[in-house]
Amino acid sequence: MFEYKGIKIIWLGHDGFLIKGKKTICIDPFKIERQDKADILLISHEHYDHLNIDDIKKVVTPETTVVASKQSIPQLSKLKVKSLKSIIPGQEEIVEGINIRAVPAYNVNKFQSPGRPFHPKQNEKVGYVVTMDGVKIYHTGDSDFIPEMKDLKPDIALLPVSGTYVMTAEEAVEAVKAIKPKVAIPMHYASIVGRWEDAWTFKKLAPCKVEVLDKNT
Repeated sequence: MFEYKGIKIIWLGHDGFLIKGKKTICIDPFKIERQDKADILLISHEHYDHLNIDDIKKVVTPETTVVASKQSIPQLSKLKVKSLKSIIPGQEEIVEGINIRAVPAYNVNKFQSPGRPFHPKQNEKVGYVVTMDGVKIYHTGDSDFIPEMKDLKPDIALLPVSGTYVMTAEEAVEAVKAIKPKVAIPMHYASIVGRWEDAWTFKKLAPCKVEVLDKNT
């Protein structure tokens, strides 16, 4: 766990996080062990390691508000939750008193075949900028370093470092130079792809404070 100005950030593994302040926010739970109940659930996109119904059911209640990318909505529509909101890049919502802004998330140099990125820009997958209790947190979603990241200047940035489908550790360092967070936390490693060494490489090279978190603590 990492705490910043009263906001607690807990890494659930892969791209999953709990953010705890005046509300509990869960992002992209996958193969989770903790079952903290979320006031708000954020889903970045529809891939199975970000939208996993079995894991989502561990954290939602009938009082949970779910915000998700447009293509995620059909899979989430049968959940028994307070509300289900679709969001697209550039859209901003106030949810349970929390400011949530969707940021584009896509590939520029990670391809499943020539000309076919794993995360195409036109599919409108998202990352999120969450502002709670005066603290701004940016979860990039599954993305390469893209121009839309520039000048976000969050307090905390949660960035993938594994390569293959997302930024490598070295590319994440370049992203940090543009994003200018006070603290960066690596994600998307030690699960489907990536190794712990990717997180430590990022920490060694990044021009800001980096917190490498233990899972679930």
